[in-house]
Amino acid sequence: MNRIPLVKPKDKIRNLVIWVVAILLFGISASLLDLDMGTFLSRLGQSGEVIRHFLTLDISDIGTILSELVLSLSMAVASLILGAILSFTVACVGADNIAPAHFLSVGIKAVISIIRAIPALVWILMIVASLGFGPLSGVIGMMFPTVGYLTKSFISSIEEIPVQVIETMRSTGANWFQLIQEGILPNVSKSFLNWLAIRLEGNVAESISLGMVGAGGIGTLLTRAIGGYQYGKITFIFLVIFGTMFTIEMLVTRVKRAI
Repeated sequence: MNRIPLVKPKDKIRNLVIWVVAILLFGISASLLDLDMGTFLSRLGQSGEVIRHFLTLDISDIGTILSELVLSLSMAVASLILGAILSFTVACVGADNIAPAHFLSVGIKAVISIIRAIPALVWILMIVASLGFGPLSGVIGMMFPTVGYLTKSFISSIEEIPVQVIETMRSTGANWFQLIQEGILPNVSKSFLNWLAIRLEGNVAESISLGMVGAGGIGTLLTRAIGGYQYGKITFIFLVIFGTMFTIEMLVTRVKRAI
């Protein structure tokens, strides 16, 4: 009775090559980074003491922490609303099936691709350098990735509308604005709400992380606590952030199911 090999010889060779390449890349990366594993292992014994410090909660500044959390959430919501308005306007011009001119669609998609290619942290750092520290920099900085994400998503939803719907509207003499109001919005409203719910979760996460680079909010308090080795306060802020993100994720999930 002939045995059928579970793995073909060429697959074995391919897997071996992948493992060898991965190990070589790791070795090269580790040597370039000059990783000192000896120092890491020597300090590993102190991890128990550090964990013990983190297990002590410091809620003495709970009022300030919750206030800054509200500020972070406000930045996330404000940037989402402003970004959604701008994204919808741009998407209506950038969607190829309803764009007033084809070159506008191509140009808008190119600009959006550039915006999406630049990380949110880079945007916020550029805005902070221009406007200074504060919530305004946070809102404007988060608008760039928000507009990049929502515009691309909105354009995709609009371009999925059947051609017959658009042609029927145009055959009745509807102008561009009537086409948007009567033909586009009724067909994409649910998908738009879905994109907004997903982006809200991302904006909240970004508002917290961007606060650590000067945008304000609970991220700023976390940076100060880390700099001051205030382990109990760090733990409490982590718990507040975790609870907030978990709650928002549950709400977003329910909204998506309802839609």
